[in-house]
Amino acid sequence: MSNTKKFEMVILGRIIEHLGSMMYKHRSPSIAELVANCWDAGAERVWITVPEKNEYSPENSKIVIMDSGEGMDENSIQSCYLIVGRNRRQEQGTENHNRKIMGRKGIGKLAGFGLADNVRVITWKKGSSSAIRFDMPLSQLKKTKAGDTETITFPWENEDKQKEWPESGTRIELSSLRHTTAIDIDSLKETLSRRFSRTVHGEMKIFVNDIEICEPQIDVIYSSSEDGGFCKESLKSGQVVMYRYKFSQKPIPSKEMQGFTIQANERTAQAPPFFFNVETTASSQHSTRYLTGEIIADFIDEGDDDQKDRISTDRQELDWEKEELAELREWGESLTRRLLRECAELHGTELENWVLADEEFQLRLNILDPACRKEIGGFLKILGQKTTPEDERTRSLADSLIRAYEFRVFHDVIDDIQKVGDDPEKLEDVLGRLHDWKVLESRAILEIVQGRLSIINKLEHMIINDTPETASSRTHDNLHDLLAEYPWMFNPDWQVFTEEKSVGKQLREWGIRDYSEDMKNKRVDFLAFGKDGELVIIEMKRPSHAVEYNEIRKLDDYQVELQKVHPNCRKVLLYGGTLNVASDQKKESLQNQDDLELLQWSEMFARARRYYAHYEAVLKGDVHDPKFASKINEVVRTRQVLETTAHRSKEDRQRGLGSPDP
Repeated sequence: MSNTKKFEMVILGRIIEHLGSMMYKHRSPSIAELVANCWDAGAERVWITVPEKNEYSPENSKIVIMDSGEGMDENSIQSCYLIVGRNRRQEQGTENHNRKIMGRKGIGKLAGFGLADNVRVITWKKGSSSAIRFDMPLSQLKKTKAGDTETITFPWENEDKQKEWPESGTRIELSSLRHTTAIDIDSLKETLSRRFSRTVHGEMKIFVNDIEICEPQIDVIYSSSEDGGFCKESLKSGQVVMYRYKFSQKPIPSKEMQGFTIQANERTAQAPPFFFNVETTASSQHSTRYLTGEIIADFIDEGDDDQKDRISTDRQELDWEKEELAELREWGESLTRRLLRECAELHGTELENWVLADEEFQLRLNILDPACRKEIGGFLKILGQKTTPEDERTRSLADSLIRAYEFRVFHDVIDDIQKVGDDPEKLEDVLGRLHDWKVLESRAILEIVQGRLSIINKLEHMIINDTPETASSRTHDNLHDLLAEYPWMFNPDWQVFTEEKSVGKQLREWGIRDYSEDMKNKRVDFLAFGKDGELVIIEMKRPSHAVEYNEIRKLDDYQVELQKVHPNCRKVLLYGGTLNVASDQKKESLQNQDDLELLQWSEMFARARRYYAHYEAVLKGDVHDPKFASKINEVVRTRQVLETTAHRSKEDRQRGLGSPDP
């Protein structure tokens, strides 16, 4: 290889590493970025080759993106391709090859470093029998120290063009792959399908492992257009927005397919799933699992002025803080709320009709009075927002709803038995109804609640006797194993999913490789999910252990790392009541942290017991227990309020407040 044949790139500090490997962290969007370059090169075909799961090896596998574009010669590589930050639109205008130019920032070529440590470029022009080949190793680009300027040279050589390659084009080979797991090919196809417009798919065919990608198939219950066309709407400013949407029959399993993708100049400007941030406040938020659509707003990517750029570098999201997007945001919020509501109503009506058409449910509903049937219909419409007739749980949920109304009569069953006691045929009918109402299930619930109360009592005994946190030579009885067996004792609202796992291992299972070295062996006692997907880190100390400040700080380290996956993350320290901190002021500061809960064993025990204790007397049928009498009074008073008004008599006021039980 001749030393005179080399390309040069001038870089400042470690900018290539930051722009490539750090900015393009996700594989499918990174590949989409490279495909966008194919479009700008005038390609009519793009072939993407990714290793199958059973053949994947980070050291030996390659990811290849090859196009049939115009290719590059020696001059265009040096003067265009290797210029980082080159604004293509300022040099060439907004169109090339009769297409709108997608590239803008001049760094999309670096997306390959988000997947691999080595990027090989092979490119050739039409009429040439050979191709230019050169490698860009990330290790070479990392050598430059922060703040230093350095010219990086890339030796190149000619090689024979393969017969099966197009007459012109560019081939990007990514090797020394950075991820330990194979890329999800189906997910990649969905990403590429959604992140480019119908115009792109019509003018440039994209193949993944020799299979052309197409629009993913969804079992549609409603579409905004029968032919798949777009609705057109003008904003107050005169800017034009085009959109289309579908309601799926079943929940859409892939996040990539849920919600809207916003496109500008034929490619993604806001990646899915996107609902204009109304998904947590919309009245029909569960419908987000059924809504999919595209919005075209070319005006958000107009011109070539970088100062007016509104799209993030990796094309994942728009800068919604910019004033010029306020009108689009307001329009999108209104549209999304309306569609979620319409989707919910459509699914609700479908579920109601399905239940009403079922012979078993029909028989049970016909026994109820019209008012009950009307209420059940209303609740079925609500339930239809969360489930569908195809869901295996739907039947049991509908059964439970109808059963709840059937149990309204259950309070008067003794009177019914007394009335028919002399008539064997009628008595058989009443007893048959008792069987249908699953009276024996009530006994099973009693056993479960009694068992849980016994476990809570055991926890209290262990706390009093300062049982070790983990098993020891002194005793096998330990707090960790008890809570691992019965994790509902932490908090009934938490879903505990793992114990004694290192932070590093958990992050790797979630696909994160970039974490602190000392987290490889740092173990958390328990991890749980709370309400709204909140991640809960649980650290526990034996009742007699005096907690030191550095032990609390350790929880902060865990939180910092785990927030890379779950930003909504809180810490819980379970301890015996003694905190050895520097001052009362620092102790008060810890107790006031929103994301830290200092939970004493006694408090956890009391909370768990309160959750079940007030059921005990009723389930046991202990008529002498005051709690049993209070429940009877509550039922009687409830009937009075529902049948008349909520007004209390003088006697009622003298009796005081009703039951405070949850």
